[in-house]
Amino acid sequence: MRRIHQDWRGNSVLVSVRNAWRRVDWFTRGLSPAQMWNGAAAAASFALRLERLRSWPVLVKIDISPACNLHCTYCVHAAPSDDASDPLSEQSFSKRQRISVSEYESIIRQIAGHSAAVALYYVGDPLMHPELARFCAIAGTAGLNSHVSTNFSLTLSERRLAALVRSGLTNLTVCVDSMRQERYQLTRVGGKISLVLDNLERLLRLRRAAGQTRPHVEVQFIKYQHNADEVDDAAAWCRSRGVDQFTEFWGNLHNYADLDPARCSGGAPREPHLFPHCAWPWFAMQVKFDGNVIPCCYHRVGEQYRRGGDPRHVGNVSQGIFEIWNSPAYRRLRRLAIDPGASAEQDSSFCAGCPTLFAGAASERIMVADRTSWDAAFFRSASGKTVRRRSAA
Repeated sequence: MRRIHQDWRGNSVLVSVRNAWRRVDWFTRGLSPAQMWNGAAAAASFALRLERLRSWPVLVKIDISPACNLHCTYCVHAAPSDDASDPLSEQSFSKRQRISVSEYESIIRQIAGHSAAVALYYVGDPLMHPELARFCAIAGTAGLNSHVSTNFSLTLSERRLAALVRSGLTNLTVCVDSMRQERYQLTRVGGKISLVLDNLERLLRLRRAAGQTRPHVEVQFIKYQHNADEVDDAAAWCRSRGVDQFTEFWGNLHNYADLDPARCSGGAPREPHLFPHCAWPWFAMQVKFDGNVIPCCYHRVGEQYRRGGDPRHVGNVSQGIFEIWNSPAYRRLRRLAIDPGASAEQDSSFCAGCPTLFAGAASERIMVADRTSWDAAFFRSASGKTVRRRSAA
């Protein structure tokens, strides 16, 4: 079993490289010459700081459904604090928010033969979409690797797990943040670790019975001060059951929505470097369930599904993915990533206020679990509910 300690700090480009290396097999398995050319062209365009690209996005993330069954503390599905100004109180989700099979197929047809991989999630759990296995199969038939990340805390039938194993899914990440329910539920609010471990054991058993090595199964263990002593035991449990990869890293105790630009004062643009500050506009694209496109999955997360939010979409896939990829809006994003101070798009683009490009107050809102305890950001109410402290919102 491959074991990885992931460090999320530092230069954003280096962080992106480390994250890609963590799942290098997903990006590189079975690539065609055309896909390899596309990846090389994307890397060259990034190094040369080109604004108009001949390459397609290497990775396309597709938010097949933003719905989720849990209320994890870091996510926009988290329960709001009792502060009326908390943006979490304005998040709006529905099980009806699902991409259709025909819309999904249209995206896959466009990127087939160019892009290397698809990731079928954003802020929701992909298992909330009943067609997940079919989507994986469609991607595989088109020569695209696929990745799914799930909390796995759902009641899943043997039939559905077997369909996922047979689907051609390339990589599956399962979140296991404790082996003990009283700790697991502190951050995976509403989840049951017994369900997660049972689903994981059954899926691995079905994979062995089918004589397959796919999907490659990664267990992701997010560390907090209350569960860090379990890491070795969790890794041993995974190794004994045939998990392929165990990844550990320190979690965050702030919420995605805490870092939205509207809640953070603006900062000075960062000085240009040899390479652009951010790799996303050259390598990856995020498509929402309704076809709207945003340039990354890290910035303005709390605005995407907030009532009256400021999502700042850069287009819709109905316009054509390559057309959006080389549109004036995307070229402006690349100029901003190359030199935030010289761009005229400092205030109006999706990337305005991003801490990768602008030094600002966002850093003051970041709470990493290696330095901050869960109790500093949350408390359990008399009814057992996890509640954000006002000072953390």
